[in-house]
This record gives sequence, C-alpha cells and structure tokens, in this order.
Amino acid sequence: MTGNIRGGQAKLIIKKKTVNFPPLKIEKESELDAQTPTPDHAMQLKLGLRIKQAQQVEALELRPAGGGLMAVHAQPANDPIAQDLAATLGLAADEKWATFLADYDPAFGTKFNSTLRLSPFNVHDNGFQVVTVAFTHANRTFANDNYLFGLSILPGKNNAALQLPLSGSERSARKPAKKTVKKPAKKAKTSKKAKAAVRKPKKAKGPKRRPR
Repeated sequence: MTGNIRGGQAKLIIKKKTVNFPPLKIEKESELDAQTPTPDHAMQLKLGLRIKQAQQVEALELRPAGGGLMAVHAQPANDPIAQDLAATLGLAADEKWATFLADYDPAFGTKFNSTLRLSPFNVHDNGFQVVTVAFTHANRTFANDNYLFGLSILPGKNNAALQLPLSGSERSARKPAKKTVKKPAKKAKTSKKAKAAVRKPKKAKGPKRRPR
C-alpha cells in the first residue's frame, strides 16, 4: 500500500470535515486519501501519530469510504514502532509517537473517514496543533523502507469554522485578468467634396474703375 519507492512520500491527504471541542479535548472527523495503488492481499499496517507528551489518543477510528471499520490496535508507549519513527522523523522534547497496528483488507480501498479524539487539548483559540501521521507495512521499517505521511491540523476554537488552502484562496491563485485598454476611435476621413463645401466663400471684388 505504500508502493516500492524508498523513503517517505507525502501522499496521505487529510481533509477536515468537522471538529468538536469536549472539555479539554478535541474530536476531529476527517477524510483520508492514501494516494497509492491498492494492494492485492490483506496485510497489517503500522501507524504513528506525533503528538504532545502529555496527550493521549482516546479514540482512533478508520472507516473505509465504502463502509465497514478497519480494526486498529493501540501499541505500548515507546514500542519498537515509536523508536523507529523517532529515529527517522524525529521528536521535539515535548512530543511522542502514539503507535497502532491496523488490519487492512484490499476491499477497503484507499479512501477512509476517520475520527480522532485527543486529550488534553489546550491550544490557544486562535492557534492550532500540527500532528504528523505516517504509516507503512508492518514488515517494513520507516528508517530503511518506504512509507506514506501527511499532516493533520487540529485547529483552535476560532479556527474551526473555515479551512483555507495553504496555497491561498482561489481568487489569489487565479491569474490576474488582462486589462483591456480602449483605443481612441479613429476620426472619419472627410471627402474632398465635403471639405470644399465647408470652405469660406471668397470675398467678391468690386468693379474696376475706368481711367478718366
């Protein structure tokens, strides 16, 4: 499910659907799209979420878009999966990897709906928390093989209503419209006859005086 290219690929797309804020918690519903070919056999996947040291994943559900539920098994703290992730993707002093094993079946496809409930969640109302998510086959390592990863943005209460694309709004992404400059209208050519008609008449000369 992670392909055969060695290293990490940013092909796990996570889009927010809804966010709720129970007291000191956050519960986020998302759409997941693992942009990779569907494997032809059942397998177990190992999955890691990089969260704060004080936090716990209270619930993690992965529901295939076509229906059903993928079984997800929480793993002990600092297990070999977490150690592999920490060595490969790193950790800040206040972070840890929460790890899971998931039972994958090809009938699930590669698109899922997910529920993540995290506690405690005390992000500033105008802030957000970035959770790195990575997964690979259970018989592979993050350090030596291939894996997919993505980012889950956990918004503060003031950021929950509207999610803007990181590249900017659609309007800013469009090319500016070309300004059309109107050329002044050309003056119509006046015909020779018309020009003659508007000429001033010549003054009539008086009669010549005869010599005395």
